[in-house]
Amino acid sequence: MTISMSSVDHANDLLVITCASGKQASALLPCIVKQWRRLRLVCHSPASEERLKKEYPEAEVIRTDLGLPGEPERILKDAAVIYHVEPPFAHRQAVMGFNMIDAARKVAKEGTFKHFVYASVLNTQLRKMIHHDQRLQVEEYLMESELNYTILQSTHFMFLFPVAPMLAQENPVYMANWNPNVPFSFLALSDLGEVGSKVLNEREKHYAAQYPLVSDGPLNYHQICGMVSQEIGKQIQLKQKTYEESVEGFLMRLFGSLDVDAESIDAVERILLYYNRHGLIGSSNVCEWLLGKKPTTWLDWMRQEIAQIKQQHQ
Repeated sequence: MTISMSSVDHANDLLVITCASGKQASALLPCIVKQWRRLRLVCHSPASEERLKKEYPEAEVIRTDLGLPGEPERILKDAAVIYHVEPPFAHRQAVMGFNMIDAARKVAKEGTFKHFVYASVLNTQLRKMIHHDQRLQVEEYLMESELNYTILQSTHFMFLFPVAPMLAQENPVYMANWNPNVPFSFLALSDLGEVGSKVLNEREKHYAAQYPLVSDGPLNYHQICGMVSQEIGKQIQLKQKTYEESVEGFLMRLFGSLDVDAESIDAVERILLYYNRHGLIGSSNVCEWLLGKKPTTWLDWMRQEIAQIKQQHQ
């Protein structure tokens, strides 16, 4: 790999962000939008396109399907950097990553492309989960691509816990998708946004790096429900869904339908089976080092969420 020492040119470098209306990009964009003058935001739905154009009127917004073979080259035309987020549990996800890397290599040969930031997942070595195995393949392909890259490996996100319904219900019940005794490590989106901004702005310092990102944990859902119960002054009753209920719930949340391709169903089924037995565990040390401070604790995140929800209802 050739590591050039060219500095970031915020005025002229074109930064591409895929899945730009999703949670990860929504945490990143506020951290970078005032510095990066040339943004190309890629989304999938008309609603996302409309929202992004309204929120970021100076940015170029492209609506497309990342799974279409010819689209990566169009997306990366004249780009210097990509922050590549893939749709979760997408059909042929590994191929989607390969195609984007191939397009970046082509642009790099033309002299404009400088940095490929890949939003991956924590512990891609856990290959029993199809979702992780596909990301592992993309990581390997990226490492061998001769591109300058950084891999951000996010764990379980804090925002997935439904704080608002727990506040709204008179007798709150949390329906766990897996064994609530199994511990997980968690990542706050705000921490991910700060880390992503640091990696993009410091560029060369983070070439060829893999960063496992954890804010807090391990914690199991009994501990989490206990913390929330104490904070909201109501005892949360914790129940576990059946496996079939969890699979259907995940598919509906991700795709809005149970009529999806077999590969996506397999990926959801595998991850739920794995989480039910093993969870997902990592260390917060790397995140703390990158942030230069203690990452967000689960308790801090929960209190921020509760404060925001109460403010919205005033």
